[in-house]
Amino acid sequence: MARESTITYEQVAEAADNLKTQNLKPTSRAVREALGSGSMATVCKLLQQWQAGQTRQSQATDDTIDPSVARAISFHIATKIQTATSEATARLADMQGELASVIQENERQSKEISDLTEEAAHHKEEGARLAGQIEQLAADLARATSELEVERQAAENARIQLAKAELRLEAVPRIEAEIEKVRAELAAERKASATAREEAAELRGNIAVLREKK
Repeated sequence: MARESTITYEQVAEAADNLKTQNLKPTSRAVREALGSGSMATVCKLLQQWQAGQTRQSQATDDTIDPSVARAISFHIATKIQTATSEATARLADMQGELASVIQENERQSKEISDLTEEAAHHKEEGARLAGQIEQLAADLARATSELEVERQAAENARIQLAKAELRLEAVPRIEAEIEKVRAELAAERKASATAREEAAELRGNIAVLREKK
């Protein structure tokens, strides 16, 4: 909410003098409209200072009047008092109107303060909710990071095992060749053993024949 600009006594006094020069009544509302800014309470207070100065100036003027002139206008005193009373009554009415304006402005400002307080409480609650969400997201991120590390380690172990398996698969043809070689050698040895057994049997037969001939 934009704040109303600050006004000075000099600004209020100048606006009141201008209104008085134009034969207009320098009320708080008229001065504020002439200034175009400022709160009614501030304008009212500064205008009262200006009016007090106007009263002192009028009294000083009355003190300097020649006594003969004062006696000449003495018969106007009753009229002057009546006029002053009328002015005081009008001024009182103006002040009451100004007071009503000030009260209305204070009520508006109180409403704005209440609205701002409620809005601030809402923002505070929303901030607390967002802080909770951020904390939960941080915990989720930490958990996801830990799980990702476990999965990465598992993937690394799987890669190592796969490399070992590939090495074993590469060695299979060589092992199979060696097995075939051993099988061939074993078959040859079996064949040679069978031949040797046959020859031994034939030799034993020949020996038996020779023994019988003796």
